[in-house]
Amino acid sequence: MKRLFTFGCSFTQYWRWPTWADCLGHQHEHYENWGLCGAGNAYIFYSLIECNRRYGLGRNDIICIMWTNTSREDRYVNGRWLEGGNIYWDGHPMGRDFARQWACERGYLMRDLALITAAADLLRSWQCDWHFMSMVPLDRSNLDNQLGNNPHSAATDDSDVIDLYRTTLDLIKPSVFDLVFRGDWQSRPGIVDVNSNHRRDFHPTPAEHLEYLDGLEIWSISQHTRDWMLDQDSAARAGRLDWTQPNRPQGRL
Repeated sequence: MKRLFTFGCSFTQYWRWPTWADCLGHQHEHYENWGLCGAGNAYIFYSLIECNRRYGLGRNDIICIMWTNTSREDRYVNGRWLEGGNIYWDGHPMGRDFARQWACERGYLMRDLALITAAADLLRSWQCDWHFMSMVPLDRSNLDNQLGNNPHSAATDDSDVIDLYRTTLDLIKPSVFDLVFRGDWQSRPGIVDVNSNHRRDFHPTPAEHLEYLDGLEIWSISQHTRDWMLDQDSAARAGRLDWTQPNRPQGRL
């Protein structure tokens, strides 16, 4: 059986419950989840490169990457990666002043689409079986994806960037935001956020992750795996799921 390696942000490796990656991993003997909560697309790209250096990826491997939204800053500081997530959110470790001065939607888009293009070129050369997914559609702004913006940065017309990288964007399957949430993070009841009793955790539930995979129509999910994901969903909703984020790579940088 082929080895499975997955990459992404908290939509791939989440601390509260299993994701689409764990669902697929449940059906593979060798499965590693290289995702990280708060990771940006640069971190995802770095992880892909490190994984290849360690394993020599090739024809016997399946690589699944869920790219995240662009407004993220990946920094390795004092022996660890900062898990900041969206730069526009309150509580980001780099602070509001950094976002006001340096957050640039056009710059983020140029950076990330170049990295995704490079990842595709590498995966082709390695002859892996590979799939690109996304948390949100990357040809829309973070504001359109309900993830905020920098009001101190003038809006730009980024259609030239989108046009330049259209063939790359076409490689990415429909996003979770569109396929599951229909363009509104609060459109479904979900599971309550640990930091608020008044709103849902915007991360997809295990059942929603399963729904996403079904909607993509790429993989055949066994009944055994379906039952496992739905059991995890029920346990998470009841507040009795002890999830330990298994299958994380050991000894990685």
